[in-house]
Amino acid sequence: MLAHVANRRSIFPQFFTDQAVDRSVLSALLDAANQAPSHKKLEPWRFRVYTGAGKATLMHDMATIYEAGGPDKKWDEGLQKKFGEKVEQSPVVIAIFLHREHPNPTLPEWEEVAAVACAVENLWTSLDAFNLGGYWSSPGFLCGDYGQWPDAAPNERCLGLFYLGYYEAPELPRRRGAWEEKVTWYEG
Repeated sequence: MLAHVANRRSIFPQFFTDQAVDRSVLSALLDAANQAPSHKKLEPWRFRVYTGAGKATLMHDMATIYEAGGPDKKWDEGLQKKFGEKVEQSPVVIAIFLHREHPNPTLPEWEEVAAVACAVENLWTSLDAFNLGGYWSSPGFLCGDYGQWPDAAPNERCLGLFYLGYYEAPELPRRRGAWEEKVTWYEG
Protein backbone atom coordinates (compact mmCIF):
# COMPACT_ATOMS: atom_id res chain seq x y z
CA MET A 1 0.00 0.00 0.00
CA LEU A 2 2.80 2.46 0.77
CA ALA A 3 4.05 2.09 -2.81
CA HIS A 4 0.62 3.14 -4.12
CA VAL A 5 0.69 6.20 -1.87
CA ALA A 6 4.21 7.09 -3.02
CA ASN A 7 3.19 6.62 -6.68
CA ARG A 8 0.12 8.84 -6.43
CA ARG A 9 0.48 11.83 -8.70
CA SER A 10 -1.59 14.03 -10.96
CA ILE A 11 -1.85 12.76 -14.52
CA PHE A 12 -3.64 15.20 -16.79
CA PRO A 13 -6.06 14.34 -19.62
CA GLN A 14 -3.64 15.23 -22.42
CA PHE A 15 -1.64 12.14 -21.39
CA PHE A 16 -4.59 9.72 -21.42
CA THR A 17 -4.88 7.09 -24.11
CA ASP A 18 -8.25 6.29 -25.67
CA GLN A 19 -8.33 2.88 -23.98
CA ALA A 20 -11.65 2.38 -22.21
CA VAL A 21 -11.68 1.66 -18.49
CA ASP A 22 -13.65 -1.48 -17.75
CA ARG A 23 -16.66 -1.12 -15.49
CA SER A 24 -15.26 -3.76 -13.12
CA VAL A 25 -12.17 -1.56 -12.62
CA LEU A 26 -14.37 1.48 -11.99
CA SER A 27 -16.38 -0.56 -9.50
CA ALA A 28 -13.19 -1.53 -7.65
CA LEU A 29 -12.08 2.12 -7.56
CA LEU A 30 -15.45 3.29 -6.27
CA ASP A 31 -15.42 0.53 -3.66
CA ALA A 32 -12.02 1.79 -2.51
CA ALA A 33 -13.48 5.30 -2.28
CA ASN A 34 -16.36 3.94 -0.23
CA GLN A 35 -13.93 2.65 2.44
CA ALA A 36 -13.14 6.21 3.54
CA PRO A 37 -13.76 7.26 7.14
CA SER A 38 -16.59 9.60 8.04
CA HIS A 39 -17.96 11.12 11.23
CA LYS A 40 -21.02 9.23 12.48
CA LYS A 41 -20.56 6.87 9.51
CA LEU A 42 -22.69 9.13 7.30
CA GLU A 43 -20.57 8.44 4.18
CA PRO A 44 -21.31 11.84 2.59
CA TRP A 45 -19.64 11.14 -0.76
CA ARG A 46 -21.65 10.74 -3.94
CA PHE A 47 -20.29 10.19 -7.43
CA ARG A 48 -21.64 10.55 -10.96
CA VAL A 49 -19.62 8.58 -13.48
CA TYR A 50 -19.51 9.76 -17.10
CA THR A 51 -18.09 7.56 -19.87
CA GLY A 52 -18.52 7.31 -23.63
CA ALA A 53 -21.56 9.13 -24.97
CA GLY A 54 -22.59 9.85 -21.36
CA LYS A 55 -19.95 12.58 -21.29
CA ALA A 56 -22.27 14.71 -23.47
CA THR A 57 -24.59 14.90 -20.44
CA LEU A 58 -21.70 16.23 -18.37
CA MET A 59 -20.92 18.92 -20.94
CA HIS A 60 -24.59 19.94 -21.08
CA ASP A 61 -24.77 20.11 -17.28
CA MET A 62 -21.59 22.20 -17.13
CA ALA A 63 -23.02 24.70 -19.63
CA THR A 64 -26.31 24.85 -17.71
CA ILE A 65 -24.54 25.53 -14.41
CA TYR A 66 -22.27 28.16 -15.94
CA GLU A 67 -25.14 30.06 -17.55
CA ALA A 68 -27.18 29.92 -14.33
CA GLY A 69 -24.44 32.11 -12.77
CA GLY A 70 -26.00 35.30 -14.12
CA PRO A 71 -27.30 37.07 -17.22
CA ASP A 72 -23.76 37.89 -18.37
CA LYS A 73 -22.68 34.24 -18.19
CA LYS A 74 -22.70 32.59 -21.61
CA TRP A 75 -21.16 29.20 -22.32
CA ASP A 76 -19.16 30.23 -25.35
CA GLU A 77 -16.87 28.48 -27.80
CA GLY A 78 -13.82 29.14 -25.62
CA LEU A 79 -15.33 27.42 -22.59
CA GLN A 80 -16.65 24.58 -24.73
CA LYS A 81 -13.14 24.06 -26.10
CA LYS A 82 -11.39 24.35 -22.72
CA PHE A 83 -13.63 21.93 -20.86
CA GLY A 84 -14.69 19.84 -23.84
CA GLU A 85 -11.09 18.98 -24.62
CA LYS A 86 -10.45 17.65 -21.10
CA VAL A 87 -13.69 15.68 -21.10
CA GLU A 88 -13.04 14.18 -24.54
CA GLN A 89 -9.45 13.26 -23.67
CA SER A 90 -10.65 11.42 -20.55
CA PRO A 91 -12.14 7.94 -20.85
CA VAL A 92 -13.85 8.57 -17.50
CA VAL A 93 -14.93 11.71 -15.67
CA ILE A 94 -16.36 11.41 -12.17
CA ALA A 95 -18.30 14.29 -10.65
CA ILE A 96 -17.64 14.42 -6.90
CA PHE A 97 -20.44 15.46 -4.56
CA LEU A 98 -20.91 16.23 -0.90
CA HIS A 99 -24.25 14.87 0.33
CA ARG A 100 -25.21 16.34 3.72
CA GLU A 101 -27.88 14.03 5.07
CA HIS A 102 -28.27 15.57 8.50
CA PRO A 103 -26.70 19.04 8.71
CA ASN A 104 -26.40 19.96 12.37
CA PRO A 105 -24.09 22.01 14.60
CA THR A 106 -22.44 18.92 16.09
CA LEU A 107 -21.30 17.79 12.65
CA PRO A 108 -19.58 20.72 10.93
CA GLU A 109 -19.54 20.81 7.16
CA TRP A 110 -15.74 20.74 7.03
CA GLU A 111 -15.74 17.23 8.53
CA GLU A 112 -17.98 15.98 5.76
CA VAL A 113 -15.91 17.75 3.10
CA ALA A 114 -12.85 16.05 4.61
CA ALA A 115 -14.60 12.68 4.42
CA VAL A 116 -15.33 13.24 0.72
CA ALA A 117 -11.67 14.18 0.21
CA CYS A 118 -10.65 10.94 1.94
CA ALA A 119 -12.90 9.00 -0.43
CA VAL A 120 -11.33 10.72 -3.43
CA GLU A 121 -7.82 10.06 -2.09
CA ASN A 122 -8.68 6.37 -1.64
CA LEU A 123 -9.79 6.26 -5.27
CA TRP A 124 -6.72 8.22 -6.37
CA THR A 125 -4.18 6.02 -4.60
CA SER A 126 -5.96 2.93 -5.95
CA LEU A 127 -5.39 4.05 -9.56
CA ASP A 128 -1.79 2.82 -9.33
CA ALA A 129 -2.96 -0.78 -8.87
CA PHE A 130 -4.61 -0.61 -12.31
CA ASN A 131 -1.92 1.46 -14.09
CA LEU A 132 -4.36 4.35 -14.33
CA GLY A 133 -3.78 8.04 -13.83
CA GLY A 134 -6.03 10.89 -12.87
CA TYR A 135 -6.48 14.23 -11.24
CA TRP A 136 -9.05 16.21 -9.28
CA SER A 137 -10.14 19.53 -10.75
CA SER A 138 -12.45 21.99 -9.04
CA PRO A 139 -13.64 24.69 -11.46
CA GLY A 140 -15.12 27.50 -9.39
CA PHE A 141 -18.41 27.70 -11.28
CA LEU A 142 -19.10 23.98 -10.69
CA CYS A 143 -18.24 23.96 -7.01
CA GLY A 144 -20.97 26.24 -5.78
CA ASP A 145 -24.16 26.05 -3.83
CA TYR A 146 -26.20 23.11 -2.65
CA GLY A 147 -28.71 21.94 -5.25
CA GLN A 148 -26.96 23.88 -8.04
CA TRP A 149 -26.13 20.85 -10.19
CA PRO A 150 -28.95 19.61 -12.45
CA ASP A 151 -30.81 16.77 -10.71
CA ALA A 152 -28.86 17.32 -7.47
CA ALA A 153 -30.74 17.11 -4.22
CA PRO A 154 -31.01 20.35 -2.23
CA ASN A 155 -28.48 18.89 0.24
CA GLU A 156 -25.83 18.05 -2.40
CA ARG A 157 -23.10 20.18 -3.90
CA CYS A 158 -20.33 19.46 -6.33
CA LEU A 159 -16.74 19.45 -5.06
CA GLY A 160 -15.13 18.92 -8.45
CA LEU A 161 -14.42 16.55 -11.28
CA PHE A 162 -12.02 13.62 -11.27
CA TYR A 163 -10.58 12.82 -14.68
CA LEU A 164 -9.07 9.36 -15.11
CA GLY A 165 -7.72 7.00 -17.73
CA TYR A 166 -4.86 4.85 -18.91
CA TYR A 167 -1.94 7.06 -19.80
CA GLU A 168 1.35 7.50 -21.57
CA ALA A 169 3.12 10.26 -19.68
CA PRO A 170 6.73 11.12 -19.08
CA GLU A 171 8.10 10.28 -15.65
CA LEU A 172 7.92 13.61 -13.95
CA PRO A 173 9.61 14.14 -10.62
CA ARG A 174 7.33 14.46 -7.62
CA ARG A 175 9.14 16.99 -5.54
CA ARG A 176 8.04 16.92 -1.94
CA GLY A 177 9.67 18.60 0.98
CA ALA A 178 10.99 16.38 3.72
CA TRP A 179 8.21 15.17 5.98
CA GLU A 180 10.50 15.77 8.94
CA GLU A 181 10.19 19.52 8.31
CA LYS A 182 6.42 19.30 8.75
CA VAL A 183 6.28 17.36 12.00
CA THR A 184 6.77 18.44 15.58
CA TRP A 185 7.36 15.63 18.05
CA TYR A 186 6.12 15.72 21.64
CA GLU A 187 7.50 12.77 23.53
CA GLY A 188 7.58 11.82 27.15
